[in-house]
Amino acid sequence: MTRQQEDIPADLSELIRLGTIASVNLGTATCTVRYGNPDDDDGGAETPPIRWLAPRAGKTRVWSPPSVGEQAILLVPDGQIAAAVVLVGIWQDAFPPPASTLAELVEYEDGARIGYDPEAHALTAILPDGATALVEAPGGITLRADVTIDGNVTLNGSLDATADVRADGVSLKSHNHGGVQVGTAQTGPPQ
Repeated sequence: MTRQQEDIPADLSELIRLGTIASVNLGTATCTVRYGNPDDDDGGAETPPIRWLAPRAGKTRVWSPPSVGEQAILLVPDGQIAAAVVLVGIWQDAFPPPASTLAELVEYEDGARIGYDPEAHALTAILPDGATALVEAPGGITLRADVTIDGNVTLNGSLDATADVRADGVSLKSHNHGGVQVGTAQTGPPQ
């Protein structure tokens, strides 16, 4: 079937339009977009609730809703605004880039930042005060690295170590107790 000449919109500018996110409905994964010239007599126009494009929306899905005030491009098939989809991700003064390096970065509204810097070979996750992190892995977690912890550690369970454990410089494996005689006697509990 060939497309009839009259099916092509007379004004090709009707197919792609620039706008700003006016509202977001998280429950229906839709948003409205204000487009057109606000200085015109009609003050511009607003779309009905329409879908936004996601990086992935199949077996792998990415959820990252647009923000009210974010600039957007409307892709309008056949010039029918009700069938439009929204493409977001245009920098503007209200939402400037969070960095100016080669590092990949996601910055959230509360200041949390997750990124990877390929030049420094560094993965970072920086959370704001009061934030928490949860890694749930029923199959286990394996870390192959030296680990430094600045803070307290609470362990709900047992700890098995294949090498020595030290506390304040005292070896669990090879420390000596004074005031005991060699033989079958045992020392008392730690005090």
